[in-house]
Amino acid sequence: MRENSMKCKDEDTLQKRRDYLNLRTQILEQKFGQSFENSSLNSYSLQNRSRANNKASSVDSISLNLDMKDNFSRKLNNFTNMSNILNPKISNLNLSRESLHSNQRSVNSKQNYDELFCAQVNHVFNNHTGSVTGVKFANNDRSLLASCSFDGTLAICQVIPTPATMIYKLEGHKAPIMDMQWSTTNDLIVTASLDATARVWQVTKGKCMRILRDTVNSEIFCCCFLPINENMIFTGNSKGLIQVYNLSTGIIASKNCLQKVNGKVQAMCFDSTGSNLWVGDNNGAVHLFQFNIYNLKLNKTKKIISNNGYSITSLSFKHLNSKESALLVNSMPNFLLLYKLINSDIQSIRLRKRILIKQNELMIKSTFCPVINKKQQNSSLVCTGSEDNCVYIYDMDFDEDPLIVKLEKHEYPVIDVGLNYDLSLLASGDNNGTVIIWKMNNQT
Repeated sequence: MRENSMKCKDEDTLQKRRDYLNLRTQILEQKFGQSFENSSLNSYSLQNRSRANNKASSVDSISLNLDMKDNFSRKLNNFTNMSNILNPKISNLNLSRESLHSNQRSVNSKQNYDELFCAQVNHVFNNHTGSVTGVKFANNDRSLLASCSFDGTLAICQVIPTPATMIYKLEGHKAPIMDMQWSTTNDLIVTASLDATARVWQVTKGKCMRILRDTVNSEIFCCCFLPINENMIFTGNSKGLIQVYNLSTGIIASKNCLQKVNGKVQAMCFDSTGSNLWVGDNNGAVHLFQFNIYNLKLNKTKKIISNNGYSITSLSFKHLNSKESALLVNSMPNFLLLYKLINSDIQSIRLRKRILIKQNELMIKSTFCPVINKKQQNSSLVCTGSEDNCVYIYDMDFDEDPLIVKLEKHEYPVIDVGLNYDLSLLASGDNNGTVIIWKMNNQT
């Protein structure tokens, strides 16, 4: 009886020992990622050989260990899953490590940006008597700059070499100019005015070559060239009409080109292919239209509500890489928004970043910063004006503290900003008619 009792006690102790070792093995594997299975089984086998009476009992013992191992694996997995739910830091350990490295890269990148965007005032223009409504450098040109104003004039300036000078001050509009754009070849500039006309100017001659009259005699707020054919000009008016003009004839290209939105069309831009036209209105909606150049048909495809009930004042589009694109939006009150698309799939559009800026009343505008090296190719560097009299440059990919630089020299709200192609100069126009040229430190 005593022998049987001792035997049963030894078997219970052995069983508890096996359970403990199996559980310990599983915990060590989960924690350190190492395999302790062989060493544990060897220890089990050694104990079995020292205490077993025959080969059959040893085989039964090993089978029992395997069954118990499966049982404890299930229990351990359940415990681990519960721990991950209660303490997300455990499940996100690897993610945290990756984020730490990403944050370190962001810090390094931001230090480089701080040096790159270190700016000083290079020149000040006072060519306008009214608010500056647009400033834009010519495409792939370091020196040529155009600015339009609420006083109805268009100024074309040369900022390099110093001293900066105004080449032309073009007059003709009978009301404020609200928007302007260079043609891809820099030969022409189109302006949109509240006098219900858009005008096309010859840059080299300093003359108006064509007047495009709104079909319903409505105020025109925005305009742009078709990127792949600058003979096509798009305008948006205060009655929500989007119209396409043939520059050669000066009339509407086709009845299929007319589209309408519910609200004033206040901003528009194309992607580089010329097939997708983004339109923003004063009701806070961003619309997407697809243009077919072969049959001159403009089709509405999608509506994005970015800030319902408030004005969209600026739109800019950029292809970040072969797979990803971005849409930059200024929206009242006080929002700078960045949307991203994958593979030009409109259904994939999502809001990537929202930044608060000072904008309650004025038509503040923003733009993407040019890419001057491979490190910036996929980045979302943007520049915007603000009603607090400052110019801001952000990296919209930074999750924390996206501000790169804040430029403070204006005495009035900054309406529009523009950068030349090699990022050596920045221009900013304010509500008092002043345009400041900033020299950027881009030698790094």
